[in-house]
Amino acid sequence: MFNTVNDIPIHDLSTLDSINIEFISHTNSYDFKAIHRHSYYEILFFTNGGGFQIIDFKKYPIHHNSCYVVKPRQVHLIKREEKADGLLIQFKETMIFSDVLKKSLSVLDRLHNEPIIFEHHKELTDFFIVALEEIKQLSDEKSMFYKQKIGHELCSILYNIEESLQKNTQRETRITSDLISNFASLIETNMTKLSVKEYADLLHVSTKKLAQITKKQLGLTPLKYIHKQLLIEIKRDLTFKELSHKEIAYNYNFDSPSNFSLFVKSQTGMSPSELQKQLLLNYEV
Repeated sequence: MFNTVNDIPIHDLSTLDSINIEFISHTNSYDFKAIHRHSYYEILFFTNGGGFQIIDFKKYPIHHNSCYVVKPRQVHLIKREEKADGLLIQFKETMIFSDVLKKSLSVLDRLHNEPIIFEHHKELTDFFIVALEEIKQLSDEKSMFYKQKIGHELCSILYNIEESLQKNTQRETRITSDLISNFASLIETNMTKLSVKEYADLLHVSTKKLAQITKKQLGLTPLKYIHKQLLIEIKRDLTFKELSHKEIAYNYNFDSPSNFSLFVKSQTGMSPSELQKQLLLNYEV
């Protein structure tokens, strides 16, 4: 399926079960070689590498026996060589039955944007390929309770992915507090529509308490975190040419295009036009 939000292409899952498993080389319903976004999680397991991906403005070579994750709303492009293949799984959060799981795993946490799960690890790749094939079989058979079974199998895969992150990247498990998760969700839907005080009121904490927690868990003040997320969204919008800079400024509640330009300049050292040119050059590959 194909949706648009503010005229920016976002691809959705067409399956009723909110989960899909395919060969990476399958015939896609959209042009994955062009920049695009998803409304769902996509985890790619490459048995054979070759080529590269660009995920939210960073380029990542595709290696043999490797795994990468693309999270909802991230800008994505993939230029794989013909030999590159494996399996991918696409799913929505509705397939994750456990709220604890949603909050505790960095692979699901949109606050953590590192897309590399592991690279050059045949044993892990083979393990996950078998697990995906089992889920695909459950989906194809549609036996009694197959949706519930698929959900539990998916959770098992995600737990194993998190363990592989710990072992292969020495990354610490970071359990995000409810407040931070809710703050991030509110920002995603409201962005600059609300002040820091209004966010704090919605979260039922004081602005001082919100600042203490964001500083501890994110290393940023609430306003700086809002600005960080705002800049990411602006960059995403600038990579698509459908919107003018005036429209982008309006969508994010800037008083004027000049104030929008000042914000971008203060964050990047570039004007919106210069930033857009740089971003587009990265995707012209």
